[in-house]
Amino acid sequence: MATACCSKGDLMPQVAFKHPLEQLSADEVTLASEIVLKERQTPIVFANIYNIEPPKSQLIEFLEAEHAETLSTDTLRPARRACVQYDVINVDGSQYYMESTIDLATGKEINNRRLTKGQQQSFTVDEFQAFIDACIISPMFQKAVKELNLPEGFDVAIDPWPYGAPGLGEGSRRLTQLFCFARDMKKGNDDVNHYAYPLPMCLVMDTDTKNIIRIDRLATGDKGVGLLHEDGGYQKSIQHCKPAEYIPELLDTPVRSDLKPLNVVQPEGPSFTIRNNSLVEWQKWRFRISFTPRECAVLHDIHYDGRSVLHRLSFSEMTVPYGDPRPPYHRKQAFDFGDAGAGRTANNLGLGCDCLGAIKYIDAMMVTTKGKPSVAKNVVCIHEQDDGILWKHTNLITDRAVTVRNRKLTIQYIITLGNYEYLFAYHFDLAGGISYETRPTGIMSPVSIDANTTTPYGNVVAPGVLAQNHQHIFAVRIDPAIDGHNNTVVIEDSLPIPMNPDNNPHGNGYEVRNTLVTKSTHIDASPFSNRVIKILNLSKKNAISGKSVGYKFAPPPSQLIVADPQSIVARRARFAAHHVWVTKHVDYEFWAGGEFTNQSQVEQGGCYDAAARNDDVKDTDVVVWSVFGFTHNPRVEDWPVMPTEKHEVHLRPADFFEANPALDVPSNRNLSSVLIGSEFDVKDASHANGHVSEEEGVRAAPERIGVVPVRGHTTLSDH
Repeated sequence: MATACCSKGDLMPQVAFKHPLEQLSADEVTLASEIVLKERQTPIVFANIYNIEPPKSQLIEFLEAEHAETLSTDTLRPARRACVQYDVINVDGSQYYMESTIDLATGKEINNRRLTKGQQQSFTVDEFQAFIDACIISPMFQKAVKELNLPEGFDVAIDPWPYGAPGLGEGSRRLTQLFCFARDMKKGNDDVNHYAYPLPMCLVMDTDTKNIIRIDRLATGDKGVGLLHEDGGYQKSIQHCKPAEYIPELLDTPVRSDLKPLNVVQPEGPSFTIRNNSLVEWQKWRFRISFTPRECAVLHDIHYDGRSVLHRLSFSEMTVPYGDPRPPYHRKQAFDFGDAGAGRTANNLGLGCDCLGAIKYIDAMMVTTKGKPSVAKNVVCIHEQDDGILWKHTNLITDRAVTVRNRKLTIQYIITLGNYEYLFAYHFDLAGGISYETRPTGIMSPVSIDANTTTPYGNVVAPGVLAQNHQHIFAVRIDPAIDGHNNTVVIEDSLPIPMNPDNNPHGNGYEVRNTLVTKSTHIDASPFSNRVIKILNLSKKNAISGKSVGYKFAPPPSQLIVADPQSIVARRARFAAHHVWVTKHVDYEFWAGGEFTNQSQVEQGGCYDAAARNDDVKDTDVVVWSVFGFTHNPRVEDWPVMPTEKHEVHLRPADFFEANPALDVPSNRNLSSVLIGSEFDVKDASHANGHVSEEEGVRAAPERIGVVPVRGHTTLSDH
């Protein structure tokens, strides 16, 4: 869906140039903000300024020249443009949202737009703090807090939330809901866990004026709208709650003392290189990393050994709908990328904590509300990880075993949105595979519940603390380029052949049925038929199998959105109704849930609408959307901080190569590994590199270090 910030770019020669996918510099951010200020001639609050990647056809032309090494100062390059997103402040204090497209070479605003009725822009971190500040000084809020009669030493913490979808009669104004918690400040530590003391009220705020328009009293009983607590009511809402700390100095038990160091050491440095803070090369892989305020890290132009695999790969959206039907909990539904932005909420990653080993960080160029450049440090980390055994075989004749360990290159970022953290990662392996992974963690969003009460809508994880049932549903956008940009999607199912005397007399046969996807559509997982989604280049054949070259993945059969299809919750997240979508590429159609998710009534411009075009998708520029996640019915073990819940999808070659592409990976023995309870040190072994020379190959195999007999003998090596 083309927008003002995604308008068609021009081609122009430039002598000094940046790569089209490179982040804006500080000077470019300053230039873009100054141009907008000059054009508007009114106070402005800036939200984002970022590089607009060129239209795909222009970008492909440039990338092809780059790979062919034919770029020169005379080469026509896509115009470098900035998208500027901001609020315009009127004289009377009212405001409206605008976006401008700035041509950075000419210094001109070439396009702008305002939102249409019903569209609401996303939130910024600065806005969230402004909401909290406005609440604290609100007489309505102060009166409500006083009515709570909180114990001495407690104050109130506020969690801003997107409003979900407005109800009938609420109009189209921008709203925010704010959930409240008590903080036990008697401990003298600002890091006390306020989520242990949920308060039974939700503030509803006019987002633009920052005025509280009402306070919703929350249901706290087992069902219905029960507003009062059984133990005395609203004024004793936290008397049955208890502390639930997680920071080490506040724990009521000592931290473990018997967990010994496990160090990731690369004495010769990493095996990857990175140039211009964007071009990554590692073990035959080559790709670029860009940054957007909404997606955070985006991967482009992914090649393996000189062959194209993917044009673009990104986490597109996620929605978190809650399953408690008691008003106003039906409004608890977040679209973390569309409502807030993964890039805007990305953590500053810590060395030795979030990423281990030899680490390369990438910073993000952001903007202040005044339009000044601001660098967010270490928002993306790149590092290598051991990933167990890649392949192994023992020759039953000679007893010789060869073991090759896998290693993966990880590109990771972590976002924090109020209570939850989400880890997002892309992994590249040594056998031509790519994985994308999510790991939710952090603290569940709890609500108050009466003492000695349970409810079917969640689990009581601590006294007075109800963790509501909810879902986390993610969407990844895959823009393939399997040996070129004209690709086709095929559904592969493995199905039993009915037992019959002609071709399956013993009943053990099954067929592999391939169904060509010719029109834009959706597809659901089918674990009982081992359903696999293949992305093929029909014009390129594998020299061995004769089949079309391709990549494949098995869509995880995770539960899709549970809400009734006619509900607003489901209608505004139509992408979450199916595991896979196949659509035809349209420039800047990046968002699975549509461009504007905040207070949306129905998904617009997302996967559902793209598939509904009924486009031809055979042998053309297709896009595949992978949807997965998990239904989170909370456990007590998820409290007070939830252990990560790992979900990963593996995109791997399917007849893309003519043999295992990892045959050339060395089977080196790790010299740092040692035996426990023995004086033997692997460093003293005579064949510590794990390789066997041709001369050694004529000796009896079981006598060699690095050879593992397969019939129960104890050996000194893993190789």
